[in-house]
Amino acid sequence: MLPMLMRFRIHDESKTFGFYLPMVLIYLLALPVVVLGAIVFAILLAVPETAKQARAYLRLIMALPQLLSASIGTEIEVQSETKDIVIRII
Repeated sequence: MLPMLMRFRIHDESKTFGFYLPMVLIYLLALPVVVLGAIVFAILLAVPETAKQARAYLRLIMALPQLLSASIGTEIEVQSETKDIVIRII
């Protein structure tokens, strides 16, 4: 299952602010890049000189959805002198 939400929490010295970001928005923004990448990859597979190198990357490309679904539960914390930022992938 793919991640559905990102939760941001920003803790300032005086207050805490948090919000949720649906991952669907990020997926929609990444969709044109994925489509262009698929077209370029298909062209590389069609050219005999680059087909062998392109096939070597096919396993990596096929594993990307598994890597994305494994990111559920990831928590990133960034701390500075004045602010703390926490990003959770839900």
